[in-house]
This record gives sequence, structure tokens and C-alpha cells, in this order.
Amino acid sequence: MVKSLITHPQVEKAVRRLRNMGLKVNVLQGGDREVYIFVDLNSVAKLIEKQIMFPNKRVTIEDNYIVVYLWKKYGT
Repeated sequence: MVKSLITHPQVEKAVRRLRNMGLKVNVLQGGDREVYIFVDLNSVAKLIEKQIMFPNKRVTIEDNYIVVYLWKKYGT
């Protein structure tokens, strides 16, 4: 009998690292030899937004893109 891949130490470590980055992650078993790791796009956008230090910013998901919108306020 093959041990489930979802409990493999390298898979568990990868999922733990993604979660430690602040990403929302779900793991599904596809079979004895398959695992699917799903990463929530909103959590990726939030992570990107945290890394941009420009004060006026908005990160959104549009179709197949993560869009980073930056703007300058008048008079500054």
C-alpha cells in the first residue's frame, strides 16, 4: 500500500511555508500519488499589497491579472 502524498513531509512543509507567507491554502488528495494545492488569489493580492510601500495603492484581480493601481494625490 502506498502512503498518502498529502502527509509527505515535503508536501506538508511546502503548505506550511505558503501559509506562513499569509496565503490561504487548501490541499486536496487526488489519489494515492496526487495532491492539489490551491492558493486563494485574494490572499496573493493581499500579500502583494503588503509588499508595496507606496502610500496610495490598490491591488485587485481583473480577469487573469492581478492589477496594482498606484496614484498620486493632488498637491503632493
